[in-house]
Amino acid sequence: MSIEFTTQSLVLNGPGEPISLVELQHDLPVGSDFFIVQFVRALTAPESVIVVRDALRFPLAMIDQYAAYKLLAFKISDGIADGVWWVDDYVYDSEQVNISFKSSGDAAGSGDPGSFTGSVRVADQPAARNVIATALDADPPYQLARAVSDPGDGQYTLEWQGYTGQMLITVFDDYGVPHVNGEARGAGERVHPAQYNGYTYQVIQSGTLGAEPEWPTVADQAVWSGTVQLIAVPFYRPVSEGPFIV
Repeated sequence: MSIEFTTQSLVLNGPGEPISLVELQHDLPVGSDFFIVQFVRALTAPESVIVVRDALRFPLAMIDQYAAYKLLAFKISDGIADGVWWVDDYVYDSEQVNISFKSSGDAAGSGDPGSFTGSVRVADQPAARNVIATALDADPPYQLARAVSDPGDGQYTLEWQGYTGQMLITVFDDYGVPHVNGEARGAGERVHPAQYNGYTYQVIQSGTLGAEPEWPTVADQAVWSGTVQLIAVPFYRPVSEGPFIV
């Protein structure tokens, strides 16, 4: 079985009138990392994706206020999806100020082996991306398998043991590592700013990071931090497909 993914860029706010954002406090263990949160009403088409740091913020217009959603939160640590957190049957409530997520980590299965193959393409070209499978029918759900697609042909293979049921596959872009003053960074590495802005920054000249600069938000525009030169790279939103029965 195989599937081809095409990623799309994450757009939080378009041009025009300012958008009023709902803000909810949460108990996700953010630390120096951040979370991607999907509002899922139909598993075949997650409706919205947001980025969480200090609070969960989203335009109210992006969801159906009367529909029940499953929220899936994926922790992004050094560019890698690490575990899954979720909320069942979330319905928007204007009086709510806090939201509590359930959590699960990786589960080491035992039993019959399983596998799933596919490919990742960005703008019609093969691409290297983090790919994870979430075991939806497990109680609790957990990260079933993880792989990185090949940059040459976009192919990946997910392997696990001892699980049968519904599986959701999600492809993640590489957000890089946090910017830390004084750290050495090499060519090709990615660094992300303290405040999410829709971009990550790829090192094109090695060196030592200085103070956090004013980050450009135009693709391929260069910026210096200490002796490191970086260019702006759009951060692509995650894409999910499924559920698949395995």
